Amino acid sequence: MLFNYAYADNSISVEEYKSRKVVVDTQKAELCFADTQDCHKVLIGKATPKGVFPLTLHTTTKKGYGGEIIGFKEEKDFLFALHRVWLGKPSERRQERILSNNISDRIMTNGCINVSDAVYEKLRQYFVLEVI
Repeated sequence: MLFNYAYADNSISVEEYKSRKVVVDTQKAELCFADTQDCHKVLIGKATPKGVFPLTLHTTTKKGYGGEIIGFKEEKDFLFALHRVWLGKPSERRQERILSNNISDRIMTNGCINVSDAVYEKLRQYFVLEVI
């Protein structure tokens, strides 16, 4: 089960909040930090929803997620999330596929966005996701 925990920082201005945005380009299977312009390969799915979404940290006890995920859209019984590369099914070769230069190799999730550990840690400081 996932548990939402809110974070509030009254010291952050509206401008700073808006600048802490990441953009996922589904045509490139790539995530870019808007403020620093550095981009990273990601795993996405054909069902990854497009739009602009707030990012919310959630704790989870499900195996393979490192104790938390960053949710961005909830539908009935599914939470779309950014999370570390899920390695629960070795035959999917996710760790290998996220490094591939072949974009089609990186389109394979159920809609969540899988990122490297380093990218995930940086994402924890961001508030807005735009999926195009």
